[in-house]
Amino acid sequence: MRFEALIDSGAARCPFHANLAAAISLDLKAGEVEILNGIGGPEITWLHDISLYVYGGPVRIRTGFKETLPLAALLGMNGFFQHFNVTFEGAANRCVLDRIRIN
Repeated sequence: MRFEALIDSGAARCPFHANLAAAISLDLKAGEVEILNGIGGPEITWLHDISLYVYGGPVRIRTGFKETLPLAALLGMNGFFQHFNVTFEGAANRCVLDRIRIN
């Protein structure tokens, strides 16, 4: 399944909307419960390990699924930034991803 996600250097985790869990047949509430603080305050989040297919192939991340996330997904520090060097080029209005290869 394809969806767009926002790369967010201010996000500690990679929260995804709960609807995505249902779309990949994941039992949302079987995950580990964590309370994440976001812009709207503390919210219940269910943590799951998933494979995210991105530039350069899949990466395993631990993501939190939230029922109230106002977009499909955020790609944050713990999870996404562990696999990529991310460069924001404001003047060019683009973001450059360089995959970190661990041998």
